[in-house]
Amino acid sequence: MTIIETKQGYQKTKLGWIPLDWEVKELGSLGVFLKGKGITKKELVEEGKACIRYGEIYTKHHYFIKDFYSFINESTAESSVRIYKNDLLFTGSGETLADIGKCVAFIDNKEAYAGGDIIIFREHSQDTKFLGFLFNQYIVNRQTFKLGQGNAVVHIYSKGIKQLKIPLPPLAEQKKIAKILSIWGTAISKTKALIEKKQILKKGLMQVLLTGKVRFGEFVGEEGTKKSKLGLIPKDWEVRKSGTVLRYLGGAAFKSKDSVSVGVKWLKIANVGIAKVKWDVNSFLPYSYRDKYAQYVLGEDDIVLALTRPIINNKLKIARLTRSDAPALLNQRVAKLESKKGIDILFAYQFMQLPYFIHSMNGSMAGTDPPNIGFNGLNNILIPLPPLPEQKKIAKVLSTCDEAIEKLNQELAQLEAQKKGLMQQLLTGAKRVEAEA
Repeated sequence: MTIIETKQGYQKTKLGWIPLDWEVKELGSLGVFLKGKGITKKELVEEGKACIRYGEIYTKHHYFIKDFYSFINESTAESSVRIYKNDLLFTGSGETLADIGKCVAFIDNKEAYAGGDIIIFREHSQDTKFLGFLFNQYIVNRQTFKLGQGNAVVHIYSKGIKQLKIPLPPLAEQKKIAKILSIWGTAISKTKALIEKKQILKKGLMQVLLTGKVRFGEFVGEEGTKKSKLGLIPKDWEVRKSGTVLRYLGGAAFKSKDSVSVGVKWLKIANVGIAKVKWDVNSFLPYSYRDKYAQYVLGEDDIVLALTRPIINNKLKIARLTRSDAPALLNQRVAKLESKKGIDILFAYQFMQLPYFIHSMNGSMAGTDPPNIGFNGLNNILIPLPPLPEQKKIAKVLSTCDEAIEKLNQELAQLEAQKKGLMQQLLTGAKRVEAEA
């Protein structure tokens, strides 16, 4: 007996189930293809005609081209390939199969040009915004993955992109889908902009509060400043070596063979990020270790610092554990910070994120691969010390900034998850929308 699978209102295609009034088409049947022309770094100018280079599609653009980051002069433009509103641009090469074929839609009337390794799709009759979303969805990505050629550098050609099969709703439904997804896109962009503003605000506060350039009124003692090894500081501040006020405690030498799928969290170097802890599936040790290695158990608000590769992109891998991070077991090559006397641990946490401290760590690291910092190097770095109540006030203000930024990051993650879910449902027809008249 043959069982025929059916789904009311849907048809089964090579792309899976799609609504009956949708079509599956090869991209080559919908428009024409062109290729961008190489624009070298030497040809770039500060101001001029806008251009897009293929590497920028990976790093600067998502779904649509909204801004330009490179420019060429009139002479270079004459020998370059112009792009027009409603063009779609595909990357023709990448370092991995996952990289190739990333697509962005050009939805502006601005005069602009495409660099080399960019494949241009033009003269289609579909909604450009809809296609911009569709070509960055799994139903298309899995096809470009199979079309990649090469080893060290992977390439995809217009001949392959022409074969891409895409599900196409009626035009009115395409427009409604694009409108809905754009609402989420706008919310995501606004949240990212707000996060950036908050980060800039915090950075400014750190520079003035942690160095004494700006003080809270209730802590201003004897007027004026004094010279120190860190430059001018308020007269009632002092400068001490880190090791005189902080204690750095190393973790235990747990091994990969000790890990389990369910247990107490295991904090390794890889888990220490920039201002937060990142957990993975291999970050657990047996529950029995919590008692066996009690001296290495971390709790909420503990501060940890990576000792191997401690600096990434000029930012320190230092993190404050949250309630959800604790308890956790500390591994070797990660240090826990403790206050000895005269320093607030959260003040230290904030100060250690300043460029001065990071620069000092760079100068104290052992010349090994990977680079690492030892306790002696950390102990000799200088720290300015305001009176303890002022330290606490500074730490509280900066921690409030951190909390606001983290809250926005959580909102951003929710918006991105919602958008991802909507894309999966709307772009495959799993969920229908009523097209506008």
